[in-house]
Amino acid sequence: MTAWQARAACRDADPELFFPASDDFTAIETAAQLVAAAKVCHHCPVRRECLTYAVDSGQRHGIWAGHTPGQLRSIRRHRRAGVPHPDIDVAPMCPGCSLLFPMPAVDGQLCAGCLERLHGKGA
Repeated sequence: MTAWQARAACRDADPELFFPASDDFTAIETAAQLVAAAKVCHHCPVRRECLTYAVDSGQRHGIWAGHTPGQLRSIRRHRRAGVPHPDIDVAPMCPGCSLLFPMPAVDGQLCAGCLERLHGKGA
C-alpha cells in the first residue's frame, strides 16, 4: 500500500463497491454502485493521486476517484493528444496553447508549435 492509499477515504470500504460485476454503467444496479462509490470519492483527500495512478497505470476496471473505466480511457486519449486534464495535469503545459509538454519540459516555455507560429509571423 502506498502512502496516498493509506490516506484514501475508501481504505476501510468494501472493495466490491469500487469493482462492480458489470462495466455497463447504464444498468440500474451498476449505476447505483457508481453513485455510492462516487460519494466516497467526492471528499477523498487523495482523489488527485488516485486518478493519476489509475490513468498512468492504465486501469481498465473499477471506479477510481469516482471515474468509470470509460472516463479513464477518455482522459488517457485526451492526454495523448496533448490536452491536459485539470485534476491531473497541473504543469507543465504550453502557456500559448495549453497543450501538454512531453516530459521533461520547463513550465512557462512555449511548445514547438507555438514557437514555429511565433517565428513564422516575425519572418
